[in-house]
Amino acid sequence: MSWYRYKALTPEGTKISDEGKYHSVADLYSSLKEQGYTLVDYQKKLIHLDSLLPVHIKRTDLIEFFRNLAVVLKAGVPLVEALGDFADSPGTTKMRIIIKDLIKRIRSGELFSEALSRHRSVFPNIVIVLVRLGEETGQLDRTLRDAADHLERVQGIIDKTKRALSYPVVILTAMLGALAFWLIFVLPKLFELFKSLGIKELPLMTRILFSVVEAVKSYWFVFPVSLALIVLFGIIASRDERVKLFWDTFWSKIPLIGHIVRASQLAFLFEYLALLTASGIDVIRSLDIMEGAITHQILKRDIAKIKDLVLSGFSISEAFNECSIFEPFILRMIRVGESTGHMPEQLKILADFYMEKVNRMVDSMAKTLEPVLIIFAGIVFVIIVMGLLGPIYDMMGSLK
Repeated sequence: MSWYRYKALTPEGTKISDEGKYHSVADLYSSLKEQGYTLVDYQKKLIHLDSLLPVHIKRTDLIEFFRNLAVVLKAGVPLVEALGDFADSPGTTKMRIIIKDLIKRIRSGELFSEALSRHRSVFPNIVIVLVRLGEETGQLDRTLRDAADHLERVQGIIDKTKRALSYPVVILTAMLGALAFWLIFVLPKLFELFKSLGIKELPLMTRILFSVVEAVKSYWFVFPVSLALIVLFGIIASRDERVKLFWDTFWSKIPLIGHIVRASQLAFLFEYLALLTASGIDVIRSLDIMEGAITHQILKRDIAKIKDLVLSGFSISEAFNECSIFEPFILRMIRVGESTGHMPEQLKILADFYMEKVNRMVDSMAKTLEPVLIIFAGIVFVIIVMGLLGPIYDMMGSLK
């Protein structure tokens, strides 16, 4: 498919300019004709940036789209007409282009869920499953509302996790930046001053500080190279499951941060499972969807194990019990849900519990790290001051 920029006349005679992906000029013409538009001019674009980069739509835009679509469908507006209104409404160009492609595919005979599945990089698999379920039950507006609510809760989990992890990163970066400035620019000049004053015998603390400065001057390139390697490793980990498993295992071992990542991933898991099982999807199918939706490799591996155990005859609670990541509280709640037939409600309780746990960790992280960082900064400051004041006191003593 190629990108075309075109101008057309609406049925009311208004001239519009837009762009989109089409198989040919004839495809563009017929697509506009179906909407009642008249093609006036077009230009084929040989290179389009969006065709080279993966399409990314903000989750907040998807939430607004599905929520508004659910409201319009509940009011009795036909799906294609509702999508057409959204395509003509103000919004991001990428989103409008995707909506227009959805309209074109629906008009060609595809189901809405099938059209969404053509854009899996934009629409999560769980949303596509919910839309398919809504088509089968005739309750598309309800499942779209559920999808919007689900994406909103997922966004909440992500925002809270990022906020928790960003605080120590920002503080440490600022502190290390200030320390690097002193080591690279300030301290070398002070040591040159000491040499020019003829101070031969430097105190031990000053000599240690001087050795650190010389090491930083000689091996400064190690720091940017290490940072580049970490970024490169993260990129590789996002594409290779084996590397991602090592990456996730590494972060899970870090105190406090590992607990936050684990809690947020469990909140994801139970939020997904609660939504799917409440929608009438069986546990095996729900686990299968979850296996494709979860990116945390440790949890992904456990989900695959649970699915295989359930298929081999284990009960759900027994299968969860075989995975060490799930604490006794989780196993108890699942056992109760399985025995009472209220599994979706129990999973929702677990999702809410871990959402609240992430919130508490976010609040406690600032209180826990702040004194630790202050003590670390104080120790570094004391070392620098002792290293600088020692030669000055020695020099003043010699003058007396």
